Amino acid sequence: MVGFRVGVELEAHPRVVASMTATLPWMTPEQIQLDDDRSLVVLSTSFDDADEACAYAERRIRKSAVGMGLDVSIVSSEAFPGVIDLRRGARLEGS
Repeated sequence: MVGFRVGVELEAHPRVVASMTATLPWMTPEQIQLDDDRSLVVLSTSFDDADEACAYAERRIRKSAVGMGLDVSIVSSEAFPGVIDLRRGARLEGS
């Protein structure tokens, strides 16, 4: 995926978040524990629009949590450009 990555702040127990993110492998989830009941989950999307990427990530989290009967609250989300590997195809000036 080359689109926006989305950071979604969640309120839930860390094990609940881990269970929920395990159902989203195609979004390459990364879980960062903020405190006892807050986590930041970073998800990859293929969307080129930040609002669409956030909406999709939140929708997938809700669907996963509801499907598993988990208590997860979304606090906020923010999209940012995907990681670009500058080593691939990069040319130095004068080369």
